[in-house]
Amino acid sequence: MFDPSGCTGAQLAARVVANEADLRQRECEVLVLAAGWADLHDLDTTATGYEPLVERGVGYGGDGCPDVSEYAVHELGALRATSSGTAEQLVADALDLRHRHPRLWDRIRHGEVRAWQAVHVARACHTLSREAADLVDRAVTAHLGRLPWARFGRILAAAIVQADPALAEQRAEEARQARGVWAYPGEDGLKTLVAKAAAGDVTFLLATVNRLADILALDGDAEPADHRRAKALGLLARPAQALQLLIDHQHDADRSTPSPDDESEPDDGGPSLDLSAPTELADVAALRPRIVLHFHLSDTATATGHGVVRPEHGEPTSLQQLRTWLAETGCPVTVRPVLDPADLAPVDAYETPLRLREALFTRHPAEVFPFGSAVARSLDADHSIPYRQPDHGGPPGQTGLHNLGPLARAHHRAVTFGRWRRRQPEPGTYVFRTPHGYVFVVTNQGTLNLGCAAFADDVWRRAHQSPTHARTGEESAA
Repeated sequence: MFDPSGCTGAQLAARVVANEADLRQRECEVLVLAAGWADLHDLDTTATGYEPLVERGVGYGGDGCPDVSEYAVHELGALRATSSGTAEQLVADALDLRHRHPRLWDRIRHGEVRAWQAVHVARACHTLSREAADLVDRAVTAHLGRLPWARFGRILAAAIVQADPALAEQRAEEARQARGVWAYPGEDGLKTLVAKAAAGDVTFLLATVNRLADILALDGDAEPADHRRAKALGLLARPAQALQLLIDHQHDADRSTPSPDDESEPDDGGPSLDLSAPTELADVAALRPRIVLHFHLSDTATATGHGVVRPEHGEPTSLQQLRTWLAETGCPVTVRPVLDPADLAPVDAYETPLRLREALFTRHPAEVFPFGSAVARSLDADHSIPYRQPDHGGPPGQTGLHNLGPLARAHHRAVTFGRWRRRQPEPGTYVFRTPHGYVFVVTNQGTLNLGCAAFADDVWRRAHQSPTHARTGEESAA
């Protein structure tokens, strides 16, 4: 690593310039390598003998780009220590740039631009036709790296509109019509919620949130208005509790008077929130949502009352924050026992019983493919040694934790048809070998790339697993 101590200003300046040039070269080389990798896995879907059930051709790039084997991105992602999805996006960007932006691609080949800026251009034009993308390429390539990014962005946006005015208007209309609610990771136990909905619905929602925030203040909550509005949004997730508060305070003398610290916009004659008590009270317990929460914490945390809670979905939080959330929801809590994998006997059938799936996902919250990122409990529970029917010579007890591993469907296909090989020498330890001979070891602690030298070959050889080896401890020949 370069040590700047003792350097003069001129020396540091020269080093900065040289480092930036090297950075551009290295970044651009990543795109060139991805394009070459796509060429290596080119798949002609019109050729005689094309078998999509075994190997599908995928159009990762936009209009005018060739199809690539569905298995190409898995090994590329593993070699780069990224997920297959990240590798898929890299291949799409490289193909778009090479086949749809030839002038920009030429600058990439010479290491003249920052790769992330070139990728931004490619993604902004991904839905354009090849001809329209070429027009954008002509209009913007000379400006990339020579204008501040904000100014370049305006030129790019104008070029896209000019290249295909009809599509630009269609995209603008789609953006206006897009509706949804999204949550983004936050920090320290918080999340950011973003909603895009009809103006009237948003107005009514904000009015209800403000009303509940005022009620919380009347009931003694002394926190700032924004904090109370955030609590009010949480109350709306528990409609029975929110409804009870609104009914209890429906006859307040002046509900439009904001709290002293309320910085929200004044009441503009928005929707009335007058409510009358229902003639027949509903079963409040039945209105509560049902939530299954899977989280991991140590025995030390439960003993001391302090520690980190790691949910399977979402960001780590503290044990106290979890307790507070459970208390504020007001929902009854049922604690399910932890399944001990050692006590779960394997079964003879191909299908995985629920108890085995629960134990499998307790041991492996994410898929076991190298650098795999999928965490859904709907992942395939794949057999490390392919299942054989008992009446065709298959041994008993093939379906168990010793021979199962969660995989996304695309990675399941890769180890079935895509020349990937996989072994599970010990329960919970998976050894993969890529089509080009690279060996990866995967556990619930992460992925280790062993490379493709003699040591990796030896690990692969010793990881050989027989159908009964992992269950009985019997030695098996390599």
